[in-house]
Amino acid sequence: MQISPKTYGTLKSRIKRRYSTLFRKTVTALNKFPQSKTTKWLKEHHTEFSEFTPQRWFFLKQVESLVFFLSQNSVSSKSDFFSEEDDKIFEKWNQSEFADVFLKLLNKRMPLQKASAETTKIFDEHLVSLGNLHLLKMASSTKNYRLQPSLGDFKKKNGVSKLLETTLHLDGKELGLLTSSLKEMKAFSTRIEIASRVIRKFSPDSWERFSAFTEVIIPIKQIQLVSYSHQELPGTSLINLYHRDFVDLLDDLLHENGHHHLNYYLNLEQLIQEPIDCIYYSPWRRTLRPLRGIYHAYFTFFWAFKLFSDMARSKELDSIWYQFSSKEREKIIWRAVEEFWMLEFTYVDLQWARKQGLISELGWSLIKEQRSIVSKFRKKVLIWEKSLKEHRKELQELKKTLAHARKHYKKN
Repeated sequence: MQISPKTYGTLKSRIKRRYSTLFRKTVTALNKFPQSKTTKWLKEHHTEFSEFTPQRWFFLKQVESLVFFLSQNSVSSKSDFFSEEDDKIFEKWNQSEFADVFLKLLNKRMPLQKASAETTKIFDEHLVSLGNLHLLKMASSTKNYRLQPSLGDFKKKNGVSKLLETTLHLDGKELGLLTSSLKEMKAFSTRIEIASRVIRKFSPDSWERFSAFTEVIIPIKQIQLVSYSHQELPGTSLINLYHRDFVDLLDDLLHENGHHHLNYYLNLEQLIQEPIDCIYYSPWRRTLRPLRGIYHAYFTFFWAFKLFSDMARSKELDSIWYQFSSKEREKIIWRAVEEFWMLEFTYVDLQWARKQGLISELGWSLIKEQRSIVSKFRKKVLIWEKSLKEHRKELQELKKTLAHARKHYKKN
């Protein structure tokens, strides 16, 4: 059983051991390149980073990338075509935050080998600044440093500044909150504290998992964004606290926590093969997605279903912390119903991918455990559907869309 506090503790212990192994391995590899500024920096400070924290894991994964670039031996060629090794270097830079630098050098007709070497120098300086600013918490040159919004950076006229930080104490759980002002800190702290109490009251399992995996919350202002997180920075949720209502906040906290939970597994082992073919219809995005997209969606949106189904079956939703309006009550039921049908649709495609050998034993056991919970709610969902008023038309449209997608994108 993967959904239990005991398993959460085991998972976190495993990532700590993996960090120690990876740290030693990476430092050894980096020592082969004594000219690197990061090599010198880590030699001086390595004893301070022997134990795992999410920020150190984030830094170490970037150092891994630096080792990759330092160790490449691309050979200059008169051919206009890239070698297989050139392709690897190109793709690695193209997916990095220094893609603009690398591509600009290539556009100046600089050979790939030299463009990569020049970009590596900038990346190297960035890592030293990153280590100083966020691991040692000291001033540093920011000449070639790239802002890290997921670590609380923002740009000011005079350079890089950091969001204000506080720690919330939520029923024994410490949670970091980064905000741009004391006014926001007070307002957002209150909202998050109320949300955590509501989750704990109505969905204790969801609260235990949230308590295990979410470490930091950073508000985001972009109206087009809901929330996001990074695999390399487990535990940090960037959530839109400016344009979303209270029911959305409950959803967003647990959705991103679902990513953190999944990312602990992904940082330890491979759960799925990742062919890039977009052949799976995603009910959430209403478009075709690769296997990674629908696997992650099933695992994370399950937790929205778990929360809202727990709340929908509660005889009394109100608490001393929050009084739900009639509109919010219907939204909670609608979200449970909506997620049920989208999860059921996606499970069929995941079954097909499993039969193709694209999902590992562990990867499939995670999905099966969630599905066993979802399937028990079918009768309740049919009852909840009848109570919908404002969302009845949306339900009809959803079922019609899913039926069309199943027929149109049917797997052989």
